[in-house]
Amino acid sequence: MRATRLVVIGDLHAGPDRSSLRGTLVNDLLSEWIDFVNKSIEPDAIVELGDRINPVDRESDIRTLGEMSGILSRSRCPVYYITGNHDLDNLTQEEHEKAIGSKLGNRYVVVKGLRLLLLNTQDPVIQGIGGMVSDEALDWLEREIGASPEKKVVFTHQALDEQPLKRNVHFENIENLAYVVNKRELLRIFEKAGNVIAAINGHVHWPSIASENGILYVSVPSFTDTWNQLGSIPGSFTLIDFSGEEIIVENHMFRPSILMGRFRTNRKKEG
Repeated sequence: MRATRLVVIGDLHAGPDRSSLRGTLVNDLLSEWIDFVNKSIEPDAIVELGDRINPVDRESDIRTLGEMSGILSRSRCPVYYITGNHDLDNLTQEEHEKAIGSKLGNRYVVVKGLRLLLLNTQDPVIQGIGGMVSDEALDWLEREIGASPEKKVVFTHQALDEQPLKRNVHFENIENLAYVVNKRELLRIFEKAGNVIAAINGHVHWPSIASENGILYVSVPSFTDTWNQLGSIPGSFTLIDFSGEEIIVENHMFRPSILMGRFRTNRKKEG
């Protein structure tokens, strides 16, 4: 049987241009990208990790979200969304859900036997950038992880692993806001259950991969960020194949088309 194949994107920051985030270019490239994904990658699901917009005001944000989600609705596979720290600046969660035609909040979906846990880490947002998980959501997560035997993959906006952030122009000087504030509570739940195989986040805008205590931590690069070095937005995304005990992670740029790196892990224990 073919691997469970996920495409993960995040930090699109559609809307007006702001510094290295050229939001006005997102829709045109995203339209090309979704056609490419449908034809050439054929994933089982797409997960969008939040910070979809450079917020302006209620009406502008609703319009931007409608345009962006309309493009992604052309996907031949389901698209699942979680919330980033900028997504509710001018909107309630209900208004955001209506604009994109999709639920947010804490929930799970099962894709080819793999249980994806979509977690709200903006409960509340911390200093406009960081985030945490509510006590209620922690209880839900612990119950959900223990409720079934499927392998679990957890999706958050902010990071859960304490990755080095030196030379990250967005977070080098505010490292505490890169991570989920109460991440240790989440990690305790993961490690107690023993069936969480990966945790995937956006927010930090660059790719990072680490393996700790049998869990693969993956940071997905921003679709849009030029880092003030690129001539245009790169359309960066992450492709993840889950096949038995093996996980293969690839980080890609869409324009120009570059495979930036591949990581493979075999989770089968020796001996």
